[in-house]
Amino acid sequence: MLLEVKGLTKNFAGLIAVKSVDLHVKKGEILGLIGPNGAGKTTIFSMISGFLRPTKGDIFFKGQKITGLSPPRICHLGVTRTFQLVKPLTQLTVLENVMVGVFAKVTDTEGARKEAAKILEFTGQLHQKEVKAGSLPLGDRKRLEISRALGTRPDVLLLDECMSGLNPHEISEAIQLIGKIKENGVTLIVIEHVMKAIMSVSDRIVVINHGEKIMEGTPEQVANDPEVIKAYLGVDYAKR
Repeated sequence: MLLEVKGLTKNFAGLIAVKSVDLHVKKGEILGLIGPNGAGKTTIFSMISGFLRPTKGDIFFKGQKITGLSPPRICHLGVTRTFQLVKPLTQLTVLENVMVGVFAKVTDTEGARKEAAKILEFTGQLHQKEVKAGSLPLGDRKRLEISRALGTRPDVLLLDECMSGLNPHEISEAIQLIGKIKENGVTLIVIEHVMKAIMSVSDRIVVINHGEKIMEGTPEQVANDPEVIKAYLGVDYAKR
């Protein structure tokens, strides 16, 4: 397994946010992570990426235990995340924002500039390279968040609701971009509430409810599971 989580648990002052979660992702796979708001999905991302230390459990990347390592160290090893609330460096240009990510692996400025430009061409934002990030609309900010993460040259990319708040056209573009990222050799774990999107991009889906894994399977299996329908999808979705 490229990334494996075993018995992951997180308590906050007696409140169990995540309880004994096991999950894994293989190289070249897209794993969807779904569940109601407050289910513990982002907390799992925060533990994998080093922003939170697990109360119990372990995280392995390429067979190496990375539990409790710092976010910069985990990023340098090859695991990068985006954030649900995008926060670009507003006074810097789009290109400069991506260069910040590139500097995780590249030391010279000119080399970072060239690599950032290649990433923006890949994500379809090269025409905005000189635009101040603070002036971008939400859809372009979300795409910039992905571009900056790609700058770190991740083996595993954790996408946290990169499609929330987007219109149907922007969602379609985001789905296409995720497919391109996978084709480029990056493995992904995706948190998303847009069911059309998560069902179409995922190879497998893990469902979290009240901090616990309640189901794992193909998109079709998950969409037809009675417990998942009751806890999250709802009867109306199941009838589609």
